[in-house]
Amino acid sequence: MAKSKRLMELMIAINQRKKFTARELAEEFGVSVRTIMRDLQVLSELGVPLYTEYGPHGGYRVLKERKLPPITFSEQEAVAIFFAYQSLQHYGALPFAAESVSALNKFYYYLPDDTKLKIDKMKQRVVFWTSKRHAPTPYLQFLLDSALEQLPTQIKYDSKEGVNERTIQPVGVYSYNGYWYCPAFCFWKERYLLFRIDRVLAAELAPEGHRTVDLSGFPIMDWFKPPEQKQRSMDNKLQVEAILSSKGVRKYQRESGMDSGMEVNEDGTGTIRMVISPTEIEYFTSYFLGFGAEIQVIQPPIMVELVEKVVERMAKMYRPS
Repeated sequence: MAKSKRLMELMIAINQRKKFTARELAEEFGVSVRTIMRDLQVLSELGVPLYTEYGPHGGYRVLKERKLPPITFSEQEAVAIFFAYQSLQHYGALPFAAESVSALNKFYYYLPDDTKLKIDKMKQRVVFWTSKRHAPTPYLQFLLDSALEQLPTQIKYDSKEGVNERTIQPVGVYSYNGYWYCPAFCFWKERYLLFRIDRVLAAELAPEGHRTVDLSGFPIMDWFKPPEQKQRSMDNKLQVEAILSSKGVRKYQRESGMDSGMEVNEDGTGTIRMVISPTEIEYFTSYFLGFGAEIQVIQPPIMVELVEKVVERMAKMYRPS
């Protein structure tokens, strides 16, 4: 086997292991221990973070910041990867933000000049616009790591009831309209809730031995299914119905990015039907009020009452005294 090919396959092999010895690798690749030792030295000089442990049970370990083998891309694949990152450029916060910039700079640096020129021209003609919010999210990466490891996490949260402390187990994180959100199981209220990450004021892992819930069968995309399909209790749920004008339909489609829960009529008007939790009623009331006269809330009665109160209060503000 050529040395260059062996080095690449050796990098792949050690990245798949937590610990190994030179003899194990020598037997696997059919070379001498001395040759493997030289190869490991070359990989170390190339930046592969190898750590040597001495003693009868010693060997090599690859540290957390390991290096990946080189990958070949076509020009179109290179452009696609670059613009996949560019689509995130207007977000105020991102997990792995610094690493993303570093990776993009490395990727761009090694591209051929004509490919760089093509990307530069496309940057002037294509933009993925997202409203940038300035609310800090210092615990975004922490909550993502907690979701990946499925670890209960203690947070201090600024909710509508005020600042309180609770323990949650994150399902994952997602971004919508410039904000980051974290669906999670709340051990305090014993149900799934949605947390806005910029309102998390502190976060740390719960003490060892804290109760956990099994979220292996609950990928974050399930959070976006119609409420009746979610893995949540349906007790005390509210049926929501609202009628939209054709202009309102277009606004709903534009802002929600989908037709979820909406039926569109031939004349362009539409009807929203959904099931929500009582804790979500204030959020959806405020959201529907943003449609102004392009929407009429039919039910539930409590939402209709809330809308009427807000409209009445606004009307008083503009009436002559």
